[in-house]
Amino acid sequence: MDAAHVPVLAQEAVAALAIKSDGTYVDATFGRGGHSRLILGRMGAQGRLVALDRDPDAIRAGEALQDK
Repeated sequence: MDAAHVPVLAQEAVAALAIKSDGTYVDATFGRGGHSRLILGRMGAQGRLVALDRDPDAIRAGEALQDK
């Protein structure tokens, strides 16, 4: 099965984190980076995001996002 995952309530979930520009955050279920992208969009240059996943495809997606 190769269906795309669509995060439900992603905006609401990330808003509830009250992201600080210099905060440190962990996305322990990176997947294709939906939540991570939203977190990164709210962080400043001093912020830090650690993203984890076991799926090799997700890891490649994370590495591509890291390069941006």
